[in-house]
Amino acid sequence: SIPTNKTMIRKDWNDQIFRTTKEKDDAIVNKILDCNKAGQPLLVFTATINKSEHNSNLLSKKKINHTVLNAKTHEKEADIIADAGKKGSVIITTSISGRGVDIKLGGKNSDISIKNEIKSLGGLFVIGTERMESRRVDNQARGRSGRQGDEGNSIFFVSLEDDLMRIFGSDSMNSILEKLGLKDGESIDHPWINKALERAQQKVEARNFDIRKTLI
Repeated sequence: SIPTNKTMIRKDWNDQIFRTTKEKDDAIVNKILDCNKAGQPLLVFTATINKSEHNSNLLSKKKINHTVLNAKTHEKEADIIADAGKKGSVIITTSISGRGVDIKLGGKNSDISIKNEIKSLGGLFVIGTERMESRRVDNQARGRSGRQGDEGNSIFFVSLEDDLMRIFGSDSMNSILEKLGLKDGESIDHPWINKALERAQQKVEARNFDIRKTLI
């Protein structure tokens, strides 16, 4: 384990779990609206190109200016993502675009006053629109924010209708939510749910490992 160059002060919020995709989508759009009104830069992570376009449509309906990066325009992507820390920036991306590009608060050519303004807004906010199949990919998404001791935030939104939860999640998840008294339209964050999410991801990781092992 190698210590970070500067102390990491990013705030990783608990996952927000919803029953349905519709409820989750509404919550994501509301969160983006709130941050965008203040000018806080946003990086929105999606699992697939189709889902990046779905989220883009949701933002277009609310007339939120944004850019979609989904590895279709890879020449420009490194440039665009390097500027993701600009005030008011909203970028929807998949986990493969812009890897290895450092995002500077205020944008790649910003001066110290612009950088400090973005810091005062909370830095870059990373929003995950679902849990990915691997915890490593989730951590890579979070790690775009709060680099080199900068301020930053990250949060994941999850629904029981997400692929990961539907295929690998616990069958008892719904009954857990009922026991916790979750009503329609509400979200919940609870250690039980986070454990169930982690178990689902471990199942996928183990399955992928077996596939690689068999292939070799």
